[in-house]
Amino acid sequence: MALQKYLRFRSGKRRGVEIPAEPFLARRLIYLMKQCGTDAPKDVPKDVPKDVPRDNPSYRRAFLRGAFLARGSISSPVRNHHLEIALPTQEDGALVSSMLDKEGLKGGLIRRRSSYVAYLKDADEIAEFLRLTGAFQAVLDYENIRARKSLKSSVLRVVNMDRANVSRAVEASIKQLGDIRLIDEEIGLSRLPHALRELARARLEHPDLTMEELGQLLVPQASKSAVNHRFRRIAEIADGLRKEKDGEPESPA
Repeated sequence: MALQKYLRFRSGKRRGVEIPAEPFLARRLIYLMKQCGTDAPKDVPKDVPKDVPRDNPSYRRAFLRGAFLARGSISSPVRNHHLEIALPTQEDGALVSSMLDKEGLKGGLIRRRSSYVAYLKDADEIAEFLRLTGAFQAVLDYENIRARKSLKSSVLRVVNMDRANVSRAVEASIKQLGDIRLIDEEIGLSRLPHALRELARARLEHPDLTMEELGQLLVPQASKSAVNHRFRRIAEIADGLRKEKDGEPESPA
């Protein structure tokens, strides 16, 4: 049960704390109030305590935990990576920022309207902050969301890559078919060398196959690189025929 729910903020000058009936929570809340410099349940200090032992990791992390619970927020990693603690004064902001720095968390401090905001923007550092402050379930939830986001991004990259590869393969196949049909109409495929003729006929029969798959149909089988080289030779022959057809003399090889 969160202790901060017992804080009572009123519209007047005085603020108060409702002491819960549970003995443990009551003792704990009164202890925390005394650490903040007050014995009276009705008087809650507005400022951040300045005498926190900064070189004691346990005190330092407890301080950061309290500061985050009181003044902090964290963005969902689905959108972006951002954790911040908004403090009322520059001195308070610098104190929190120095505490983060002592934990090896390299954030920043900015002024936003009337507040001074200490923040972290690195996902790994945000997860480490949650771990250091004892929010272990939050760490698991945060990392699970990050993992799902990363997986989704990876899948989208693969899908986009596959789409691009398919698009390039289709465009190449259309170009190859155009070259082969032009050669067949102008001089006939029988005029081609055996290796090129065999590949041209395989492409006509299988317009949807990749170059690697076409190579496996040839006798003997040819590598993707060899198939690509043969298609370049077919393209050169087709380009020469186009130039002759347009009345341009073919340039010497």
